[in-house]
Amino acid sequence: MINTGMKVLDFIFYGIISPCFELLAQGLTMVLITPLVTLGLPIALHISLLAMGTALLALWLRRQLKIEEEVKTFNETFYAKRAKQKNLQCINNKYLRSAMYEASDNDLNHDYNTFLAHYYGRYVLIYLLPVFLVMAWLNTIFSEDILLHDLGRTFALALPIDFHGIQGLSVTAIFLLSYLLTLIGNFFWQRRKNIPSAS
Repeated sequence: MINTGMKVLDFIFYGIISPCFELLAQGLTMVLITPLVTLGLPIALHISLLAMGTALLALWLRRQLKIEEEVKTFNETFYAKRAKQKNLQCINNKYLRSAMYEASDNDLNHDYNTFLAHYYGRYVLIYLLPVFLVMAWLNTIFSEDILLHDLGRTFALALPIDFHGIQGLSVTAIFLLSYLLTLIGNFFWQRRKNIPSAS
């Protein structure tokens, strides 16, 4: 029974999931890497552009999933329930008041824990999963062996000076730095856009 289950899982992974990812990786390479190679752009710039694209995809997913609206709706509902809870102080019977408080607290805790679980699940889907998938793909396209063959070094960007033993930046370092800077830049741009101008 266990062997049959393992064979089924092996078939699903090696027969379906893995070939689909390989096909997707080949398609992405043809669409996103080959044109940039043809233009003669440096590998570090390829990686930065792909990181910026991944960050913009994450921001687009955030808008599609309406995260801000859901957070606002939850806060309004949660604080309305908290306000109603204060009315329980008017109950004279202390046993009934205590039971009502406990039921209300359990309800609030359940709502809050459910919200947190959904929020962090969406966070993984929006920000972390695209990063892991794109980095896994990039580290095969620009592996250390390929970089050594094409550039004569194992890092994607050589630094002008040896900085505390660091001679260059890896694919992962360039990708994460560009990704985070894009998200931070968008955050400040959105903040500035939402601040009313003084007249």
